[in-house]
Amino acid sequence: MNNREIDNLVAEKVMGYRFDSNKRTPYKNIGHGWENPVFNFRPSEDISNAWEVVEKLEFDVKVTKCKSFVGYQCHVFIPDNVQMCFAETAPMAICLAALKSVGVEVSQE
Repeated sequence: MNNREIDNLVAEKVMGYRFDSNKRTPYKNIGHGWENPVFNFRPSEDISNAWEVVEKLEFDVKVTKCKSFVGYQCHVFIPDNVQMCFAETAPMAICLAALKSVGVEVSQE
């Protein structure tokens, strides 16, 4: 999967955003039937978007830089379970672990 596909999965499965009919723009429900488009949501590349994902999760999250290889690891502490993912960047590690914590497995190219 490429970054855009991962971003779309995170938007839909973790953040609860809805997509327009051509899967280009996610929309966030702001209540009373109103929705706002969410432009430039790139949590796999943008650390500020990745932290929005962390804040949305209902679990404890720990992101650390790995000494054993060039990259980062992210742990999502779910009761009686820990989901862990590795990636070259912290935002990607967060996205992969967040998806895994909601039951979506992603294979990176």
